[in-house]
Amino acid sequence: MTMKFSIVTPSYNSEKYIAETIESVISQKGNFEIEYFVIDGGSTDKTVEIIKSYERMIKEESPILKCRRVIFKWITEKDQGMYDAINKGFNWCSGNIYAWINSDDIYLPGAFEIINTSFQSFREIKWLKGITSYINESSTIYETGKCFIYTQEWIQKGVYGRECHFIQQDSVFWRAELWEDVGIIEPDLKRAGDYFLWSRFSEKAKLYSVHAYLSCFRKTKGQLSQDMNEYRREMLRVSPSYGIRGKFIVYFFKFELLIPLLLRSLCYKLLFGKHIYSLVELEEGAKPVLKSGSYYDLKKKI
Repeated sequence: MTMKFSIVTPSYNSEKYIAETIESVISQKGNFEIEYFVIDGGSTDKTVEIIKSYERMIKEESPILKCRRVIFKWITEKDQGMYDAINKGFNWCSGNIYAWINSDDIYLPGAFEIINTSFQSFREIKWLKGITSYINESSTIYETGKCFIYTQEWIQKGVYGRECHFIQQDSVFWRAELWEDVGIIEPDLKRAGDYFLWSRFSEKAKLYSVHAYLSCFRKTKGQLSQDMNEYRREMLRVSPSYGIRGKFIVYFFKFELLIPLLLRSLCYKLLFGKHIYSLVELEEGAKPVLKSGSYYDLKKKI
């Protein structure tokens, strides 16, 4: 079956980086289709001119296009913010695989082929998280990302992003039916809509990790994600209760490095012995392999 990627980019006055974002989507190479929606919030700079230039390139079948087909649509109008724009975009989508990429972030070459192979190989995977690296304003990678693992229970309890590593949105992809089951992101959220969505997804399916570099998050001055206090206030508003075990996990993370090594090992066994991770490993020239195991056993090796 030919897979179709449905990608949404919300934008507003994004003239500095949006060209890189668009190119990182439409230049993906592989045996799949891409439908790409840029939802602009009424930009007053040159963002719309740049979007139109790529619309022309796609219509003229530019050599930059390397997949079976690219469908490109865009609008520019006032909205209620980023998540309102994202909801609008996904309302248009008709593909098998959904994701959104912000207008200053990028996908890495080969990212879609990795996701395509993973979803085609394992029907049980409903959503998938790759590795996010970090770029600066000059588009230089200054920090290489890591392959994090996740457990469904912890996502439901709201641990990730509050007391543990984030689920970075730019390298998350999911099947269309998962979005249809969950519905929309609360449009009045300004920062933590991704956290809200992951919590809802985790009620339906577990998150798989894929050991592959998929995207880069750009850190710039003045971006919304820098205001972590406001982000955390929104997280608290939409977050489920930790529960008793969840609270122990929280306190463990806070004091982990102060705990003697032998006692720390016992804590890992008690707290994380049943924390089962699921991981897709990809080796060049070989079929992808699905691995799972205990976080406790993995932690002893790293």
